[in-house]
Amino acid sequence: MANSVMIVADLHLDQWLQSGRDPFAGLNADTLSSLDALIVAGDLADKPKVRWPHVLTHLAQYVDPAKTWILPGNHDYYQHVLDGDERLVSICADAGVHFTQKQVIIVGDTRYVCCTLWTDFALDGSREGGMYDAAKGMNDYKSIRLAKAGHRRIRPADVAHVHNDHRKWLERKLAETHDGQTVVVTHHAPLSDCLPLDHPVPAAYASDLTALIDRYQPQEWLFGHTHIPVGLRRGQTTIRNVSLGYPHQIAVDTDMQILMTDLIRTQSST
Repeated sequence: MANSVMIVADLHLDQWLQSGRDPFAGLNADTLSSLDALIVAGDLADKPKVRWPHVLTHLAQYVDPAKTWILPGNHDYYQHVLDGDERLVSICADAGVHFTQKQVIIVGDTRYVCCTLWTDFALDGSREGGMYDAAKGMNDYKSIRLAKAGHRRIRPADVAHVHNDHRKWLERKLAETHDGQTVVVTHHAPLSDCLPLDHPVPAAYASDLTALIDRYQPQEWLFGHTHIPVGLRRGQTTIRNVSLGYPHQIAVDTDMQILMTDLIRTQSST
C-alpha cells in the first residue's frame, strides 16, 4: 500500500485568488482526491481572522478538509498576534481542517514532526546584528503584535523566545523512537546552506540546526519561507524547500500540474 502526502509552503492563497489565478485548478482531480494528507507548511494567507475562512473554504473544493493540516508561517500572524494560536485553532475547526503547531502527524509508517520554528537570529554569529537587520528589514515587526504585552508590535526577542520553545520541542520529539520514517516540517529553514550567499536578511530566514540534524538524522526536512528552490543533503537527511511562492513569482504559462505534483510525497506503507 502507498500513501500520498502533499506538503507545500508559502501558498499565499489569498494573493493567488486576488490575482485571478488558482494554483490547484490545473491539478488532476484524481490526484487530489487520492491524497492521504495535505500539509500547508506556513503562509496560507495574511490576515487570518478575515481571510483564512475564505481560503479554507476554497481549498476544500480540492482536498478533503479532514485530510488537511495547516501549520502557520510568519504571514499567518499578520494583522494578528504571535500568541494567538487559539484563534487559528478555532478558525480551522470551523472549516473542518486541522491546525498543527508542535504536533506530530502520522500517515502510514511516516511521522511528520511539525512546527513553525522561527529563528534564533544567530546565523552569522552575531545575534544582536541579526535581530537588528530583521527588525529593520522584515514586515513581521510591523504587522504582528503580541497580545500579552499590551498588543505592542513584536520584537525579534519575542520570535527568538518562540524559536527556543519550538527547537526544544523538536529535539524531544526526534529523540522519541519511531518504527518508520521521520520527516520534519517547518516553515523556517534549518541551515544557512538553504539560503543564497547574497540573501539580504539571512538571520530572519534560517537558523543553524546542524547539530540537531546530525544527531537525529531524519529522512527529510521540508521547509519554506524563502520561496527559493533548493535541495541538499546533510548526512542521511534530505533537506528541501517546498515553497510555492507569490503568484508574481510564477509565470502564467507555468505547467502547474508539474509544479504542484512535485510537492507530493509518495511513500510505501506496510
